[in-house]
Amino acid sequence: MPQESISCFINREVSKNVGVRATRKVDCLKAGDDVYLPFSFFRNYYELMGTFTDGVNQKEFDISTSGSRVNPPQEPYTPQGEFMHFGSFDVEGRSRVLCVSAGEGVPLSTQWDPKGYFYPTQIAQFSLAHYSAEQRRKKAGMIDSRYEIKLDTEKIDPGVAKIIRDEETSSSVIQFKDTLEFDLASDKQVLSLDLKIDPEGGGTGFRILSQLDSGEQFSLSYTQSSKYIQAKENMFIFGFGEKANNRWLRMTRDLFTDLRKGLASLGDKTGIKKLKKQRLKVISLVFYGAGKVANISLSEAEHLRMFLHGANWFVKNQDSEGGWPSNVVFNPGSKKYPKAQEIQPGWYGAMCQGQAISVLCRAYHATKDTRYLEAAEAAIGPFLQSSSKPGGLKAVFMNQHDWYEDYPTTPSTFILNGFIYSLLGLYDLSHTNPAPSKARVLYDKGIQSLEAMLPLYDAGSGTFYDLRHVTMHTSPKLARWDYHSTHINQLLLLATINQNSTQFFTETAERWRGYMIGRRAPHN
Repeated sequence: MPQESISCFINREVSKNVGVRATRKVDCLKAGDDVYLPFSFFRNYYELMGTFTDGVNQKEFDISTSGSRVNPPQEPYTPQGEFMHFGSFDVEGRSRVLCVSAGEGVPLSTQWDPKGYFYPTQIAQFSLAHYSAEQRRKKAGMIDSRYEIKLDTEKIDPGVAKIIRDEETSSSVIQFKDTLEFDLASDKQVLSLDLKIDPEGGGTGFRILSQLDSGEQFSLSYTQSSKYIQAKENMFIFGFGEKANNRWLRMTRDLFTDLRKGLASLGDKTGIKKLKKQRLKVISLVFYGAGKVANISLSEAEHLRMFLHGANWFVKNQDSEGGWPSNVVFNPGSKKYPKAQEIQPGWYGAMCQGQAISVLCRAYHATKDTRYLEAAEAAIGPFLQSSSKPGGLKAVFMNQHDWYEDYPTTPSTFILNGFIYSLLGLYDLSHTNPAPSKARVLYDKGIQSLEAMLPLYDAGSGTFYDLRHVTMHTSPKLARWDYHSTHINQLLLLATINQNSTQFFTETAERWRGYMIGRRAPHN
């Protein structure tokens, strides 16, 4: 069949008359009555994905509408079980995380401030990811392999280090002065220890010398500094605070993550890519200054410890209203939501409150420490207040349906994924403390609103992220495929715990799943 090259013009008249998009010229191939356009055009124009694969006898080309995945729940949801599919999340590895704070053991976000700040939503996701990863390890029958680092008193000068009885913890600890070094050769990458700084020590801390398969060595230091992370060539320093004197610091460091964040702070993208193909070996651990240290170990994973770092952060940082304010400006310059004013630091978000409650309920189940349950109960407060007032989360759609707002804008936005996450937190609390509570009432009202309003989020080929097109009279905001798949995952989970809504949630989720493989709502 004869072929010839021709020029194709995309939506030429639409562009001229309406101005929807600029006229685009594409080099095409005409073969008979068919015209062939390059895949690069379809990829960009329709947001498709394409990859070459090896077929039986020849190369094949796979085209897909979405690269996101649906992760149906493997079992009914419970407040002490895995949180959705968060066990596969690497929250601290995300590009918007500066590093994990050495003092608090939780991630520092750079989403709205490059200097790094504590973003409660991200901390909750970090905690839930580690809790869920621990649940997966237990189900798989994985046994934690831990290498305990102990002091050899026969080889150490007692003037440098000795084992003493600590009255505060009623346990044996190592008291050190000047420099205490442990020679190691371990491929385990998670370091755990409890450290107490002597006020007279001056600049106390510890450092790890590590080495890659390539032979390249790096120094990771943790010291008394107010700077979260400092980087210079192959040396990375993490500060746990200048005023960390005379109190026990419970520290858990994923050394591989710390190394990645150190290289990222240098802008070394090539070095980060190389890490994916190499292993990290710990060569030595050195303490300097003066203080006490206990429970030193290297292991493959410490998910429960990291989870509890997050849970403890929520207990420590809950305000008098029961919330965890985000201390950054939202909607700066009204760019994200042009018809809403920017929101000054100190606002609450429903997703944050809900996921924090989910963290605290799981911490209570794991430890039976009532502090976590008390904090979860106190977190109900903002759900009871109007989002039009400072410190409130509750909006009402069309004067009928209660909704818990992810961002307290005026007019309200009615973001779907954040609302459902808040419902999961309310469900967790109502089933962790089964006595009649406000959490159950809030949850039931929320489910009623979801059932009534869910069809409004169906775009016929995807879903809407929020309802700004209704409340603000702007163009709609379509959900990216990763948010779209989140909507599906959330509905499939709710279908396991809301028997009266199981069919509706499941049918909606399956219809929306079809949009991910190119299905569309029928036209007239």
